[in-house]
Amino acid sequence: MPEKVLLTSREIGRALARIAHEIVEKNKGAEGVVLVGMRTRG
Repeated sequence: MPEKVLLTSREIGRALARIAHEIVEKNKGAEGVVLVGMRTRG
């Protein structure tokens, strides 16, 4: 099956920037905001 690009690196960067702005807007700043990630099979 051929590879299919869903989002380019530029599109991913833009989406992440928008998500970050929304988090800051909804929380009235970044004070006290914690982001947690989990590695696959981690």
